[in-house]
Amino acid sequence: MTHCEILGSGLASATMKTGLISLGFALLATGPLAAQPLNFPLAEILALASHADAQADRFQDRLEAALPGVQFEPSPEIASVDDPFRWALGGIFGGEGASPRPGALFGCARYGVATRDLFTEYGFARPETFGLMGAVLPLADDAEVWPEAAVARLHCTFIWDDAETVAILPEAAAAAGLRAVYAQVEIETGGLFLPLLGEDGFRLSGRNDAGDSIVWVESGDVILTNGHQQVSFRAFLIGGAV
Repeated sequence: MTHCEILGSGLASATMKTGLISLGFALLATGPLAAQPLNFPLAEILALASHADAQADRFQDRLEAALPGVQFEPSPEIASVDDPFRWALGGIFGGEGASPRPGALFGCARYGVATRDLFTEYGFARPETFGLMGAVLPLADDAEVWPEAAVARLHCTFIWDDAETVAILPEAAAAAGLRAVYAQVEIETGGLFLPLLGEDGFRLSGRNDAGDSIVWVESGDVILTNGHQQVSFRAFLIGGAV
């Protein structure tokens, strides 16, 4: 199983996101520490959400331009329902001098109505959908949030556990980055998340109401816990071409 598949399986539902802490520890860099950690380009990454209309090759080009040194892994072969909107990209990223296997992983995937309906019919744990789930990163509420006019959903997650490989995004910078894209930004620093987040941790969530654009940049998150940092976003393609 590739790192992308591991990441996708871990992000199949909102409740499973916390399991990525153990994944992060397991994938700590084993080689020399990076001479200079990567400053995560939050604005450029969040801007990718507006390109839910792009096919995999064009999206990969944009991701390479936004994230220096990104390395892609082969996409898994999936035998399932035909879906012209479906693609999956995944791999690793990190600062100069990082180990070839740093604890910095990403997964981006788009899927259309046909795949959404398959998940609705079978769930995520059946043989018909389990391998597909690991590739296209479905979230538990995708079908619930899905607009009536949408033809596809795009989701990306970037996660790292080593500040020598990718520098930590502080709360103020993360909040400013989200506010530049999302109309509503909420922060969670305590409550149920407190043991997971730790003293300096936070969970920031941005949301936009649906508009009349061809792409609805619906939500984005920046999370810092005791064990990892994570940036993710979700967008929907409204009646666009493949």
